[in-house]
Amino acid sequence: MAAEQKQHKEEPIIIKKKKGHDGHGAHGGAWKVAYADFVTAMMAFFIVMWILGQSEKIKESVSAYFKDPGAFNFITGKRAIPVDLKLQPMDKGEGKNDSGKKSNFVFWFDNNAKDSLGEKIKQKAVEDSINAAKRVENMKNNFEKFINEQESIKPELKDILSSIKIEMTKEGLRIELIESSESMFFEVGSAVLKPKAKELLIKLAQEIGKLPNQVDIEGHTDSRKYSGKAVYSNWELSSDRANSARRVLESDGLWEGQIDKVTGFADRKLRNTANPFDITNRRVSILVRQLTAKDFIQSETQANK
Repeated sequence: MAAEQKQHKEEPIIIKKKKGHDGHGAHGGAWKVAYADFVTAMMAFFIVMWILGQSEKIKESVSAYFKDPGAFNFITGKRAIPVDLKLQPMDKGEGKNDSGKKSNFVFWFDNNAKDSLGEKIKQKAVEDSINAAKRVENMKNNFEKFINEQESIKPELKDILSSIKIEMTKEGLRIELIESSESMFFEVGSAVLKPKAKELLIKLAQEIGKLPNQVDIEGHTDSRKYSGKAVYSNWELSSDRANSARRVLESDGLWEGQIDKVTGFADRKLRNTANPFDITNRRVSILVRQLTAKDFIQSETQANK
């Protein structure tokens, strides 16, 4: 009996341990990464779908933000305006570094900002626009003086000089070469400029070319139609006459790119609406566009893109 108890005590004790399934995904953290990726992808998908359903203006704003996040105010979310502040004034209005390249500091300010820097920049833009308007006004006075002097010196030019109308409008300075007889500025029924008309346009080009303003040129006719079924009409004639004036202006004084538009209106914008056949409806109009404070800010923006 004692021997049996001794033998029973000497039997080995076996402890069995179950191995955990460490490699099984359900008991690890890999699923969290996959789930996070899925949620991120769904969020991106819904953002894209939302953008596709928005207006073009909102799409452009979203696109502009991702291209240049720093251009937007962090608090208001509105786009700010870049303004190029030169290091020092130069003859050509540019700051330059040692390598000869333009060296600019760019500061951003919000449209609705009340900070002193933003107000100073906006105030400068207003002052620049006022000065630009004064320069246009001075050009108008100088050309009117030129016309009066030429009428005294050259009486033979009196008719053609008196056919030039100069007036300030809300768009800018408008100079019109108005046909007061059958062929004052152009040959009858054609876009061929007469020598005296060329002389006046050259003088105009020399004055307008001194300004930073953009120029539009318009051609106009009366309502008389070409006889028969001619392919050439008042549309072609008004456009060709405007282009004839453009060629002279560009070659004799205007800087490259100063002319922004050349348009032929035929008889759609009559000067004398009471009489569509009045000869004074035939004219070439040169518009020196007024510069506003907004134009000066936009030009700075374009320069820094």
